[in-house]
Amino acid sequence: MVWAWRCLCLGLAGLLVSMGAALGEPPQPRPLDIYFIDVMGGAATLIVTPERESILIDSGWPGFDDRDPKRIIHVLKVLAGCDHLDHIVTTHWHMDHFGGVGGLAKSIEIKHFWDRGLPEDNDPDLDFPDGPKADDPLGIAYRQASKGKRTPLKPGDSITFRGSLTSLVLATGGKVMAGPTQASLNQDCADAPPNLPVDPSDNARSLAIRFRFGEFDFLDCGDLTWNIENALVCPHNTIGAIDLYQVTHHGMDISNNPILVRSIQPTVAIMNNGPRKGGSPATVKLLRSIPSIQAAYQLHRNADTTPEENTDPALIANSDPAGGQFIHVSVTPDGSKFTVQIGPDGPMREFASR
Repeated sequence: MVWAWRCLCLGLAGLLVSMGAALGEPPQPRPLDIYFIDVMGGAATLIVTPERESILIDSGWPGFDDRDPKRIIHVLKVLAGCDHLDHIVTTHWHMDHFGGVGGLAKSIEIKHFWDRGLPEDNDPDLDFPDGPKADDPLGIAYRQASKGKRTPLKPGDSITFRGSLTSLVLATGGKVMAGPTQASLNQDCADAPPNLPVDPSDNARSLAIRFRFGEFDFLDCGDLTWNIENALVCPHNTIGAIDLYQVTHHGMDISNNPILVRSIQPTVAIMNNGPRKGGSPATVKLLRSIPSIQAAYQLHRNADTTPEENTDPALIANSDPAGGQFIHVSVTPDGSKFTVQIGPDGPMREFASR
């Protein structure tokens, strides 16, 4: 009887929605959705706009019976309701960030690829210390999937979307976007820590992108490292205040330069670490010290550190090393507020954008 009553209610609800559409009532505006998908210490962040345009930033690891592509596709199709990817952005050429492309391309349509460039682009301003070389199987898979559909990005470029979501490339190839000529100096730079030895890896060449949706700003810097992070905010802060910060480089402490994190003043931080990758105690301590941060989430509890060296257990998506749970951010249509929720039915917290 309860089942029959529930079916009747659902049927009436559907009828009311149909009647509203027939009467010409305007559809309710949709939110902007961001999913931090657990790819076990890799990276895969899915943005879905109110217009249902989908943007995947990085694609996780290869192998493991296509574990990461399957997790991405589950969120894309089942939770976000999309049947293809409009855009895939690869921040740099490490396998935990672009290794899932081949598996994804076998299962879904990917309409366009964005990256920091490939060796065959013959850009004299770029180098490729970690590949992908011509005979690299992952590089071959990426080149095949993206053939005729890819665009390299430079500092100051943007990706155009259909609605009000905008993007700005702040850094790529080890170079940062020039700051405004009349901008005032960032006073916090007087207390900036010294630079580290030059990072020769592809991490330092990562794409760093700021996404803006109304009043809401989201920053993803891939695996960018210490010295380039400094250059983004010193002597001028080219980023500004950020509402949602994807903790750089899985929370490693050769990234997350304190001067960057202090300068962007994030409200919420989300760390895409694995059970034994990233989640450095120094980074957790830093996030706790930033006055603006109201909540610091981790995709995994760091199994190699103490409970005190992890964030609040209530803000950790996966305590089981097997993982699989995502973190979902939903931004109101005007960008004025956003919620953060672990999984499809975890407790939800609301934050104001600035």
